[in-house]
Amino acid sequence: MKKLAVSIVLLLILNLAACAKDVVPQGSDPEPGMDAAKESKIEVVDFKGRNIVLDKIPQRIVSLSPSNTETLFALGAGEKVVGVTSYCDYPEEAGKVQRIGTFEEPNMELIKKAQPDVVLAGYLKKEAVKALEGMGIPVIVTEAESFEEIYKSIGIIGKLTGTAAKAEEIITDMKNKIAEIETKVKDKKKPAVFYVVWADPLMTAGSNTFINDVIKAAGGINVAEKVERWANYSVEELIRDNPDMLVAALHSTDEGMTKEDLKKSRIFNKLECVRQGRIYVMSDDNIISRPGPRIVQAIEEMNRAFFGE
Repeated sequence: MKKLAVSIVLLLILNLAACAKDVVPQGSDPEPGMDAAKESKIEVVDFKGRNIVLDKIPQRIVSLSPSNTETLFALGAGEKVVGVTSYCDYPEEAGKVQRIGTFEEPNMELIKKAQPDVVLAGYLKKEAVKALEGMGIPVIVTEAESFEEIYKSIGIIGKLTGTAAKAEEIITDMKNKIAEIETKVKDKKKPAVFYVVWADPLMTAGSNTFINDVIKAAGGINVAEKVERWANYSVEELIRDNPDMLVAALHSTDEGMTKEDLKKSRIFNKLECVRQGRIYVMSDDNIISRPGPRIVQAIEEMNRAFFGE
């Protein structure tokens, strides 16, 4: 867990620096859950604006981010996954796939041995992308930072795997559930919320992040929306914000965070909301730190934290 927590923060720091149906090859029978064949090539534009053309639907995929791995399995394309990062732990079946390092430091030799038709990358360094392409392995980069980009990434992976219809089904279901929550809280008083990504130094999620979208969809107002993306935040500014509620990631410290930790913290115990017990620690970092299909669970949990429902 400690390694996972540190890696989540590394991912966020990297951010600081930083749909036609598809088909199986003509003449073959469609795989279960796959769209019928209409094209001989697969063409997608990734999140870096690069046009990637593959001769056919890839049968061997290496995923270099937990969110991509979750999406592949959600689409029913898990059997195509031949390599994942050491943090790809959901669903359970992903744990049986060959580990090829971390998303920030993938093992190039192991990736090469896996003989992938394509690599799905998240927040991968440019040097690593170039190295993979130098080995003749196509790389498709997805870096979702909003709900719309999460939908886009699911659509890209659906197109890539010949499961565009399933991707559209997942996207529609996500949108419907989010719309239902937003309708439910429309006329309620929205609490001003501060989200703790990391406790010391203090880091939060500002505008242009999917966590900001989660807070708003759940019925809250993100007091840190005035800062951009994943940002360090001053304690003095937080005290001036005087949020109605403090929400923290479960692993916003190496040891893990609890409500008692928040109450005892020399940083957070200065806040009125903390002294009054208006605090919440997310039950699972993965549902809120991974921009994939399970982000809806984070909205539902945060909505319950805000309104007690």
